Amino acid sequence: MLVHIEHPGPRARYVVQHVLGRILGLEVRYVDDLDGFQSATGPKLSYGRQPVAGAFHVPWSGAIDTLPNGDPPVRRVGDRTGLFHVDEEEDVFAGIFHLLSLVDEIRCRELDAHGRTPAEALFTVRSGIADRPWVEEKAMELGDELERRWPGIPRRKGGYMNVVTVDMDNILRYTGRPFGRAIGASVKELVRGEWSALRERWGTRSGRRGDPFLRSVELVDAHRGMIDRTILFFLMRGGTAYDHAAAADHPATREAIVRAAACAEVGVHPSYITRDDQVRMRAEKDALEHIAGRPVRASRQHFLRWRLPTTLRWAIDAGMTEEHSLGFTDRVGFRVGTCTPFPWYDLEQERGTALMLVPFAVMDSALVERKHLGPEEVVRTMQVMNDRVRRVHGHFVSVWHDRYLSGHREFAAWPEVFEQVMAHAAR
Repeated sequence: MLVHIEHPGPRARYVVQHVLGRILGLEVRYVDDLDGFQSATGPKLSYGRQPVAGAFHVPWSGAIDTLPNGDPPVRRVGDRTGLFHVDEEEDVFAGIFHLLSLVDEIRCRELDAHGRTPAEALFTVRSGIADRPWVEEKAMELGDELERRWPGIPRRKGGYMNVVTVDMDNILRYTGRPFGRAIGASVKELVRGEWSALRERWGTRSGRRGDPFLRSVELVDAHRGMIDRTILFFLMRGGTAYDHAAAADHPATREAIVRAAACAEVGVHPSYITRDDQVRMRAEKDALEHIAGRPVRASRQHFLRWRLPTTLRWAIDAGMTEEHSLGFTDRVGFRVGTCTPFPWYDLEQERGTALMLVPFAVMDSALVERKHLGPEEVVRTMQVMNDRVRRVHGHFVSVWHDRYLSGHREFAAWPEVFEQVMAHAAR
């Protein structure tokens, strides 16, 4: 696909390459010389104010270079939402860049108790864009138009993937915990008459039983044939009010991580305060690499706490190539309207980076703890989201937690939920 951009710049080239190359799978070659572009034959696309004879035209609104200070202008026709129109046509590249550049996240000053941008404050949520993979839908519409114009154009249509990610917030339920904490918990179990829990706790700590939370890894491994990619994100710091992982220097924790690394990719789950502490972020990543015996290149911030653009720059400095924090803690949906991994564009430095942002669509704890859904409702909700992703050949990235997948005690129903969702999401 030959492409001529009337106002070339890093933003335009970034989004054109993502839409045409990464989503539609077209080979893109830029032609700056207008005369040469006009005389060329074959499929070609122009992005500018005026159409070019023989080329498919995407109108340039100017918004890609001058992003609005507030919400972008929205035009709705039925259930279709469009951004940045020029007369009756839509500047689709400006709309997609507006979302993928995270400008809405950066400018929002409203924060929740954990210092995160609330879902309801985001333009994507208020406009309804977050309910669907808007970016891919727009890209598919463009691809259909190009295919009608040039039948047989070599366009990829098989990019769907089922990606399972597990936040290992605890790693272990009983082992790897301070002795004093175990005594305190045992006293409570004695007072409540929870004899089986007491026996289980000390049977596990003595090594006579396996730790129940490791069943989460076994469950995921047992469904490997239904999953295209699995990443386990390990929290490496315990002891604060929001970090409950087993001690990273405990032999049982190290053994658990090594066992898990044998059946899945390993990512780091930087602890609660790493959003504001680059040294600790790097130290936790290095500690995990030392234990797992392999490079760690993927991260997801604990509690999804990040500060833009600082956290993403720190992730790059630490050697990360993927960041998985882009999603919701209290609902399902597409935080920036997409289900395809995309390279982060640093607006301040005005350049695309090599750090891939991997958005997720569903999280177990969001549906259970925030939406208060039961197992059957969770299954239905996740299946609906999977169908939306599959229709646009995106990546269905789901987030699970070790405590749910363990099926232990109060989490007994959730392994079956996982199994049903995986059966639906399998290719």
